[in-house]
Amino acid sequence: MRRRPHPAAAAVVASLATCLAASAEPARDGRAWVRFDDASSLASARPIVASDVPGDATLGALSVAGGLLHVEGALGLARGSRWATLGAEIAPEGIEAGADLGGAADLRIRLASAVARPLRVRIKGSDREIGNAGCYPVVVQMVSAAPADYVMPLSAFHAPSWCGPRAPTIAQTLRAVQRVEVTANDEPEGAVSFAVGRIEFLAEDAKESDVRLVKRRDEPPGDVAAAPASRGPAPASPAPSSPAPVPRRRVAVAAPPPSAPPPAAPAAGKRVVCEFSARYQLMLCY
Repeated sequence: MRRRPHPAAAAVVASLATCLAASAEPARDGRAWVRFDDASSLASARPIVASDVPGDATLGALSVAGGLLHVEGALGLARGSRWATLGAEIAPEGIEAGADLGGAADLRIRLASAVARPLRVRIKGSDREIGNAGCYPVVVQMVSAAPADYVMPLSAFHAPSWCGPRAPTIAQTLRAVQRVEVTANDEPEGAVSFAVGRIEFLAEDAKESDVRLVKRRDEPPGDVAAAPASRGPAPASPAPSSPAPVPRRRVAVAAPPPSAPPPAAPAAGKRVVCEFSARYQLMLCY
């Protein structure tokens, strides 16, 4: 004879299922997908250090301070690399990676760089082969020294053209988001110092109304055109030189002490314009 579940147990299971479903939804109430409140938040980030020839990308430090994940290091092509990458990939907090965020319209992410430079922002799923090939959807965001919340239309995210038809679309990727990757690539060479703050996937009803997406323009904007000449399109996210990562134990973010001020509410965000860049062969937002 099949035993019926106890009413109280059934209620607990139903409540838990409701909470998990709600946590996977895009933000409508200011909840962040990722926040860097204290040193324990560092557990949500993993460094990315790779170059065509080993040694042309180096990591100095990965740390958390002032509500930001700080990436310090250097990039160069002196050893003969055609590309070099330095950055971090960031997992969500409070929910398991792999949430369905198909209802999101925009990505709001806080970024800053000691030297004004382009940063690549990529949304990643669970397929390691696709991830290592750099074929998850990506945009290039121009970033300045002052920390700012950049609001990017998710429709601007595309896999690099050289990935071919096997690359997932942003709609496919949003069905099971694992991580967000932020990297500095190739140029300008030399010291690298940038920061990543809170990340939010904004629901359709919360999207910024005047974010514009330009289908294509062959010439990049003036501030990018002044950068050194490109050595040709580089892979958006080269395969890491280290073995494929293994699942890691999640570390809970400690609550701030009672005397600490509450985290600052997210700003409305810098509404960006995205257009196709012949230089990067990707959508460029600024």
